[in-house]
Amino acid sequence: MLPPSVAQQLKQHRQVSAETYESVTIYFSDIVGFTELSSESTPMQVISLLNALYKMFDSRIELYDVYKIETIGEVYMVASGVPQRIGKEHAAEISSMALDLLHGTENFIIPHMPGEKIQIRMGVHSGPVVAGVVGTKMPRYCLFGDSVNTASRMESTGLPFKVHISSDTKLELDRVGGFIVKLRGELEIKVRYKCYAVFN
Repeated sequence: MLPPSVAQQLKQHRQVSAETYESVTIYFSDIVGFTELSSESTPMQVISLLNALYKMFDSRIELYDVYKIETIGEVYMVASGVPQRIGKEHAAEISSMALDLLHGTENFIIPHMPGEKIQIRMGVHSGPVVAGVVGTKMPRYCLFGDSVNTASRMESTGLPFKVHISSDTKLELDRVGGFIVKLRGELEIKVRYKCYAVFN
C-alpha cells in the first residue's frame, strides 16, 4: 500500500527519499481475544470476519484526512499528518475517526457468531516520525520512530471500547478543542505517560 503521490514517483522511476515529520498522529487497533476467537473458528471464518470488519473500517476512514498504513492480522494502523501535512488537525482527525470506528463496531455482527459482540481496543499517540518506502519487489510505505512504538503500546494497554490516548495527543486535542477526555491514570509505557480516554 502506497500513497498516490509516492506511487506516482515510483512509476516515474524516481527515488523516494525518507522524510521527517515533526508531528503526526498514529492509531492502532486490534480485536480483544482474537487468539481465542480464532481457535473457535475455521481459517475461512477468520478471513471472512476480518474482511467484513475492515471493509466497514475502510469505508468510514474515507471521511477523514487520514492514511491507512497497513493491516497485519487483526491489527489496523492509520496515521494523519503523513504523507500530506495538515497542520495541527491530525490529532482531531484521528480521534474523530477512532470514535466513528468505535460506533461502527458497536453494531458489528460477527458473520459466523451472530450472538457474539466483537471488542476493539484502540490506541493513539502524537509525535515525530520518519516515513519512507521500504523494499522494491513489494514496496511499502512505513513509519519509524518512538511515536509508532508508543501508539502501539497505547493500544496494547488500552481497554475495550475506549480510545486510549497519550498525554501528547491530549495536548494536541486541547489546542483544537471540541473533545472531552477523561484521565485514566499514569502507566509505565517505556516512559511515564499520563493516559486518557477520549469521548465525543
